[in-house]
Amino acid sequence: MSEYETSAENKAKILLDEANLTFCETSERKDTTEERTLDGSPWDIGKMDGEFDEDDYQKILELQLEAAKIVDEHPELEEKTSEMFQSVTAENAEEVLGQIMAEPNLCDLARIAVTIFLLRFPSVESFVNKGHPLVLAMDEYMLENANAQNWQDYQNMAEEYKWSA
Repeated sequence: MSEYETSAENKAKILLDEANLTFCETSERKDTTEERTLDGSPWDIGKMDGEFDEDDYQKILELQLEAAKIVDEHPELEEKTSEMFQSVTAENAEEVLGQIMAEPNLCDLARIAVTIFLLRFPSVESFVNKGHPLVLAMDEYMLENANAQNWQDYQNMAEEYKWSA
């Protein structure tokens, strides 16, 4: 077990935030809803040199494609994840986590996001040294937590939910 603990509130917020961010990333894809392909990824490999392991790139593309298909089939999850995120408190976090895990598509979006994160940042050092390239300046939670604990939160969730990278 890690020396770093991840609170239920942080787990719920990270999973919901990441699931919601999938909608933004999917909207930036080069392919269309009708024809999703691996090379439709919005990532520009030339601009992301050294930000992920080349061996993992194919797996990342496959996970992004899987997430895009979920987003296409379940657009209502964008609003749902946003509303759920806004409702998370320390008191109700366990209940919210139960709701996330009970919704297969939402759980899959969370699993995909955590897995991609860990493929891109396989160690705490890689995260702390590079930062999170998907962080938007307005994403205060990620900016405030761009440290070893934030990486450990993702690692803890991957271990707890048996989501391996």
